[in-house]
Amino acid sequence: MSSAPEESASFFPDGLRSSGVRADPTEIAGLRVVTRRWLSKLPLAEDRRQDILLASYEALANAVEHAYAPGDLHGTLDFEAMFLPSEGEVIVRVTDHGTWHDAVDSDARRSRGHGLTLIRNLASDVQVSTGPTGTIIEMRWALDEAERAMSDELSSHDAG
Repeated sequence: MSSAPEESASFFPDGLRSSGVRADPTEIAGLRVVTRRWLSKLPLAEDRRQDILLASYEALANAVEHAYAPGDLHGTLDFEAMFLPSEGEVIVRVTDHGTWHDAVDSDARRSRGHGLTLIRNLASDVQVSTGPTGTIIEMRWALDEAERAMSDELSSHDAG
């Protein structure tokens, strides 16, 4: 069993990374807290922060619900978020190591199933790669002019 995401997330200069997070709703809720904290330190508009947080959590929730059979205690996820001001973007990558299956509760599925559509509406670009070893959802957000200016200002301040 992995440790809590708040304890196992690795922060690096321009992002955060957490590997081997147990594919469980409680675990990904902790990762959401870590991501919110990280985003709060970035020179982004509040709406952008919320879009990134919501899309990231939705990708994590989809992986928990669809990558592993119910009750699978061994399923894990990897999460990586990067702030790349020189490239003018934020990138979030969610990786599972399972195999796609439909949600178990068919009544719940009738009113759901819009996760990927939501993610695509929130991000500038979304790539989904599937294969025998799992699925990777990569989401990108292009920084707008004001966010680029704030990033440049912070970089100049840090350098000086």
